[in-house]
Amino acid sequence: MSPLSAHKELNYLRGLYFLFGFLTMSWIPRFPEVKAALSLTNGQFGSLISTGALGSFVALLTVGHVVHKYGVKVILQLAAFSISLCLIILSSTHSSLIFFCANLVFGAAISAFHIAINSHAFDLQARLGRFIITQLNGIWSAGALITAIFAGLLVNRISLHLHITVLAILVFLIMLTLIQLLTGSLIAANDDPEMEYKLKDLFRSLNFDATIASGLICAIFLEFVIGDWATIYTNEEIGISGGLNTLPYILFTLAMIFGRLTVHFLLPRFSIEKLVKIASLTAGSAFLVTIVIARAIEDSHKGMALVIVSIGFTLAGLGSSFLGPTFMNAAITRSRHPASVVIGHIGVANIVLVFALKWIIAWTAQASSLTLAMLIPGLMLLAVPLFAKAAKHV
Repeated sequence: MSPLSAHKELNYLRGLYFLFGFLTMSWIPRFPEVKAALSLTNGQFGSLISTGALGSFVALLTVGHVVHKYGVKVILQLAAFSISLCLIILSSTHSSLIFFCANLVFGAAISAFHIAINSHAFDLQARLGRFIITQLNGIWSAGALITAIFAGLLVNRISLHLHITVLAILVFLIMLTLIQLLTGSLIAANDDPEMEYKLKDLFRSLNFDATIASGLICAIFLEFVIGDWATIYTNEEIGISGGLNTLPYILFTLAMIFGRLTVHFLLPRFSIEKLVKIASLTAGSAFLVTIVIARAIEDSHKGMALVIVSIGFTLAGLGSSFLGPTFMNAAITRSRHPASVVIGHIGVANIVLVFALKWIIAWTAQASSLTLAMLIPGLMLLAVPLFAKAAKHV
């Protein structure tokens, strides 16, 4: 097989990123149906959903080393299969126990795919000599957006189980095809004994960049919260049902795509540190203000509340769009470890924080209101400028 050109390799990689977002986020807009099928309260459902972080934790500890030792291809294949199978189970079960078990594997598989595909992306970025990580994350968001629109159109028309089953099988087959096309270009197994990373050395080699980890969690947690709660928030707090309750989530994702695909136009004019500060403050402020206003008028003006929330979600998505990839790229450049290992290390710190914060969100929503819970990630965005100096390493 002749070696791939850099252009084809990048296009195939774009395809994998798109499908990764399309597949993993396909069920998010239909969370109200998942919650109803399990007959759970907000606190119970939020706690159950957060258990995926436990699976992610194990994957983030180990997969970076496995990728380094055995190569990217096998991890991508196994992870794609696991994600697809778990999605089918998660979208069809009425048992909280089965959901819990499948969600653990689902979280681990997503993290494994994330580490493997980003490891190769950073390798390709180094070979190309240009910044492509933010663009690839934008393509992931495009997949998430299109699947959200698709899911919104299917609500009350096609059952959740049929929707996810057909989609998961088709996307899995396409992903396998793209992975096969990338064979030969994907990072191979490491056979240099001096660079070998063994699982027994896992905790000995484990180290965290506290500045990066802190900035990253503050920058990306809003995306987790909106993924888990946006449609439930619109449905229960504002009273908008049907496919329209996905509108704020769709606008948030659309804004993230636009921001990730266009931020490179601003880099020649502004330092990355300044962009991080301005974007995070704008995103956090807009999100907080519009959530509070919507809460004040939702009883008497539901339509206006939806419009205001949609504006806030859009500005939050635009401002936070490039923050996560920027901090992750800085983590790679600041570390002496291989990219796959760094992604795992930084991910471990963040998944622990995400797990704890998701429980706080869930039980704040249960004890008080989902509106109050949604303010937490907005406040975290306002803290991002405290860690903006680390972004200078991008």
